[in-house]
Amino acid sequence: MSKKPDYIDRMILIELVRDSRTSLRSIASKLNLGVSTVYTRIRKLVSIGVLTGFTAEVDLVKLGMAAQAIVEVKPKPQSLSRVFQHLMNQVEVVDVYEVSGEYPIVAKVISPDDVSLAKAIEKIASHEDLVDIRVRYIFQTRRVRVSDRLVRLLQSAY
Repeated sequence: MSKKPDYIDRMILIELVRDSRTSLRSIASKLNLGVSTVYTRIRKLVSIGVLTGFTAEVDLVKLGMAAQAIVEVKPKPQSLSRVFQHLMNQVEVVDVYEVSGEYPIVAKVISPDDVSLAKAIEKIASHEDLVDIRVRYIFQTRRVRVSDRLVRLLQSAY
């Protein structure tokens, strides 16, 4: 098997993206493959880093994390990695991105309420290597099912 995922690998990925709890037997049946073939290919996809985990989608608001913000972070020169790591260590930070522009780090911060969210943002802002931060409070989220988009991309990618 080559390192680059082929058509069968993509079809297996599509089934896993649609439902990460689907059984090997179910995938094998849908794709007219043997269970051992599906198992071997999933192991290969994990070993080469294409498949990085199996996950569940969670509605943060229903979980009680209704206060959310996007925080743009401008670190001092030469301290981007320290600030990035500082953000990664904050329990309230669920996503961190290195991006282009004047504020090269963007983080999504979640919390159960506004008071807790303000404290989390203060903790972020107190880092000694920060020049500035900009906070954008999230008032409403309209979720796009990433899995639906990813399935379409996998179907059309090759």
